[in-house]
Amino acid sequence: MSFGEFLSKYYTYIFILVILGYTIVLNRMMYSKVKSKFVILMVFVVITSILSAVEGRISEQPERTIWRSILSTACYILRPTIMYILLLIIARKDKKGLKILYGVPLFLVSILLLVDIPDSFNIVFAYTESNSFMTGPFFFVTYGVLMLYLAMVLILTIVKCDFKIGVSELVSISIGVSFIVLNIAGERFIPGYTGNSENATVLAILIYALHFHSLEDQKARRLLETTEQKTGLFNESACIARLNEIVQQSNKTEYAAAYFDLERFGLINDRYGMDIGNKVIAEYAAVIGKMIRPDEMLARQSGDRFIAIILKRNLDLFLAQLASTKVKFSEDGTDYYMEISAHVGIHRIEDGDVKAEEIISSAYDALNYGKASGNKITYMTQSLRGMIKDEKQFSSAIPIGMANEEFVAYYQPKVNSRTNNLCGAEALVRWIRNGELIPPGKFIPIMETKDLMCDMDFYMLRHVCADIGQWIEKGLVPPTVSVNFSRRNLSNPNLAAEIDAVVQQYHVPKKMIEIEITETIDEFPISVLKGFVDDLHKLGYKVAVDDFGSGSSSLSLLREVTFDTLKIDKGFVDKAYAKDLAILSYMIKLAKAIGAETLAEGVEQREQVDTLLSLGCEIIQGYYFDKPLPRDVFEKRIINRRYKVEQQS
Repeated sequence: MSFGEFLSKYYTYIFILVILGYTIVLNRMMYSKVKSKFVILMVFVVITSILSAVEGRISEQPERTIWRSILSTACYILRPTIMYILLLIIARKDKKGLKILYGVPLFLVSILLLVDIPDSFNIVFAYTESNSFMTGPFFFVTYGVLMLYLAMVLILTIVKCDFKIGVSELVSISIGVSFIVLNIAGERFIPGYTGNSENATVLAILIYALHFHSLEDQKARRLLETTEQKTGLFNESACIARLNEIVQQSNKTEYAAAYFDLERFGLINDRYGMDIGNKVIAEYAAVIGKMIRPDEMLARQSGDRFIAIILKRNLDLFLAQLASTKVKFSEDGTDYYMEISAHVGIHRIEDGDVKAEEIISSAYDALNYGKASGNKITYMTQSLRGMIKDEKQFSSAIPIGMANEEFVAYYQPKVNSRTNNLCGAEALVRWIRNGELIPPGKFIPIMETKDLMCDMDFYMLRHVCADIGQWIEKGLVPPTVSVNFSRRNLSNPNLAAEIDAVVQQYHVPKKMIEIEITETIDEFPISVLKGFVDDLHKLGYKVAVDDFGSGSSSLSLLREVTFDTLKIDKGFVDKAYAKDLAILSYMIKLAKAIGAETLAEGVEQREQVDTLLSLGCEIIQGYYFDKPLPRDVFEKRIINRRYKVEQQS
């Protein structure tokens, strides 16, 4: 057997081995994605080979009958039919009309072949009187349709690659084309090689089909990797990649990064449930997304947090939309209409910006600072960046400071304004770092945002108990000291028991400790606060409510919760308007009616003292009598309890 005869006989199998070697050894990722289809495609190739063999046997028959023409025609029709089926497998996601269009070449060649079945027409092929095969004037159509299908698959592959041909695509195309060229060249230059253009084309389509499926899967995977599923927006990683592209452009300073979240979105989830909350997010993203230009970007970071990369010239319009976005949709027969506003942090991209992560982080820092300050829109500036840097340093230094006992208790006296005698004190935290007293306004807000306040509350309770224990050992009789507990502590169901454990550890009489908690507890229902206060009362502690009158549900609070002391909000003391005095008088009378004591804080002037006395509030806390005092200074005040003050004439 000559080399040409060997190649003709095993052409198909050689090609299959090459495909297997390429996909399994050199392109395992492609093979792993298409191996389920590989068997199906191979079956079509085998069928084509069988058809070629059948046609060869038919041509060897001595009888010249109509059945011979019918079988030859069937073989010729089935081969392009297999091409068409392969094409449908490859282009399975194309529109129905386009799939039908792919079959037009098959339809035309089938008509020609069927018309040609009677030997006398000789349009495509015929068998002569000597029983030899003879091509007709339109025989080229049978080759042309195969080549046309090959061209279609090649174009589909290039389109699927988004016209960006990579190494894998080039190798796949090269292998397919090489077998076509081998078939054509072999017929002319390899002795004994008869060739099979149909098989060559089918096999070329096979490799394109394999790679085409791989490309589709890769594209779907890339889309999944870059898309946030609930909204269809870019996810955070895709946002960073796109922003990195922008910062490499010469016009990057035309852009700004906006980091924003939705105001009070948690209430929507609480009221309507997570499913409706997710629907709101999706509809909100759709509304905002309509404002985004092709050269801009909108991404969802997580939850109700979004990132937008906006041209600065469009920023004002974009922020106006974020200030009030109307969301409408229907779900399960119910119509929903919501108006949603957002808090926004803005970083205007500058020449020195080179990393997307730093830009997004800057916008995020601006957002957090703005929310803490009560601002809806906050731009990152050099001065703000310096302040945030200081805060971050404080944030990392606070736990270290607590471990090093840098925080100390200062005591602000509470005075009975009728007798001018010390009757209590409030423990206030102060930070002494490297010999410097750091103002509370610099670190208290940081502790609130970083969830350090709960640790600090127990830190202060331990220090107050230690101070009281030392005073008792010295024979002094300290007054009741109020210790503040942040509302964040209410998430701890064992809070009262843990407070009691600390007090008992230092052997401090319970009457000397008063627990003070703020009225504004929006994060928790009143029932949680009531349970905490009831637990403290059962354990023998007094409880004060701070900033009374500043909340929106003061009367409801008093109806549900029993407090021992109402600390009147400083705002009512500062103002001397008739309305404020009327409200102040009402609160003092209300407290007496329910058996609670009143205390006015922030008192700085004698006129305020006299007004409060006339209204029935005797306990005063403020700079008029004393500022917060260090432990040793307050110890002297315990010894000498009486204040010498001038009475107003």
